[in-house]
Amino acid sequence: MNNNIRLIFIFIIISGWLQAQYTTPGTGVVWDMDDLVTTSGGVVTLNGEIYVIASDITVSSSDTIRQLSDAEIHLMQTVLITVHGVLEFSPPETIVISANDTTLNFKGFRFEDSDHSFMERCIIQFGGGIKLVNSDIRIENCTIRKFDKSNCTGTIDLFGSSPEILNCDISLNQGPAILSAANGESSPYIKGNWIYRNNTENTNMPQINLGTSEPEKDIIIRDNFIEGFYDKAGGIAVTTLAGGYLSCVIDSNTIINNRYGITVYGFDINSVISNNILADNNIENLPMQGGSGINFWGGTSNISMVHGNKIYGNLWGITNTGDAMPNLGQVEPDTINPGKNLIYENENLGTTYALYNNTPNNIFAENNYWGSYDPDSVEAVIYHYPDDESLGFVDYIPFKDFMTGLKEKSVSPPSLLIYPNPSGSQINLDIQEAGTLIIFNSTGDMVLETSVSTLDLVDVTTLPAGVYFTCFANERVTLTGKFIKE
Repeated sequence: MNNNIRLIFIFIIISGWLQAQYTTPGTGVVWDMDDLVTTSGGVVTLNGEIYVIASDITVSSSDTIRQLSDAEIHLMQTVLITVHGVLEFSPPETIVISANDTTLNFKGFRFEDSDHSFMERCIIQFGGGIKLVNSDIRIENCTIRKFDKSNCTGTIDLFGSSPEILNCDISLNQGPAILSAANGESSPYIKGNWIYRNNTENTNMPQINLGTSEPEKDIIIRDNFIEGFYDKAGGIAVTTLAGGYLSCVIDSNTIINNRYGITVYGFDINSVISNNILADNNIENLPMQGGSGINFWGGTSNISMVHGNKIYGNLWGITNTGDAMPNLGQVEPDTINPGKNLIYENENLGTTYALYNNTPNNIFAENNYWGSYDPDSVEAVIYHYPDDESLGFVDYIPFKDFMTGLKEKSVSPPSLLIYPNPSGSQINLDIQEAGTLIIFNSTGDMVLETSVSTLDLVDVTTLPAGVYFTCFANERVTLTGKFIKE
């Protein structure tokens, strides 16, 4: 082939490639699918009642594609729709967006610097991902299913974006349903969705996987139903392992049949986890690798308020690891966190674990139900200082009756009754036998160890004013309690 023929051949290839893509004119047009058929030079065609998109389309920053009538749109395998302007899909019934050949997924959507786009009442299937870059769009009442990862890892994949994802059905996708970049500062509002059987590739990822949040804007995950199927897929994970700060609210979700329910992983995290049902998140059935209803890991800057959750049927109820500092309830002497978690029947290898505090930190877990009305039985399902002296103490007294309602009441006195409380120079113990009493201050340091019998008074004159935790033990029983020194 001589040089002239070669140049002509290259020119033909480049010309064909240029004609194979279409970019809207950037003049402020507002077009629908019929307008694209007219203007796109064959990139968009109408085959009967089906719009067929053969090549990539880019919506310029000043332009709008608006489809307000029902439609069916088929896309060829490599097609990517990029939106710098606005995309508005809002039909009276449904817009179906699908691969032209359902064995060959189309590439997907990319919204970039597009804050005003929205998609309502759409069925989007056999795509490669919806990528959002600096785009706070709204996706509402949509079905999004059977995506692969040809465009992005997450089905809805966020970077610097805080979309609203509302009342959608997101299922059977190869990757997570919703994912954000570890350092992408995204604060999505995720509400009312049915999210199930995602991560069909069965890699070690949750169905919702989020990194750092926007400054002064919480991630909200509320009123969703999240059901698993694949044994490597967890429920919800929020993490700051790549650095940054994360603030989130995880509220009123039902999270069932996943590898784990919720994990809060990293540093500089402030979370509220409330009113969720976390049940049977045990499908991998490997307790050393997962199975917690809720798991915390990180530094003391990983802080969470946990209340009103119902946690049962998992391998572990709540696990606390590293140096994380969740508060599971604190009602004495003042109510900081109401507690009211119901944590019961979480078992692995024949042992029930309602709470495993595998940290050196003391944590509050007052005013919860632990699967029993008996204080000694409650102590048996909480793993902390009495089980391993390297661990912090869990203040779980008082605890609540299972039947929490209008007439809530505390059940049973503390397993170690101390009086007077608050105390001055001495405390008395309501015990029926001899043993050893250990007293810890609020930071977990042991401040006193002494032998006691049934009638002994314990001198606490030298202790500074504050809250103290106690552990009484002998060969038969271990009892815990607390008192306030004035």
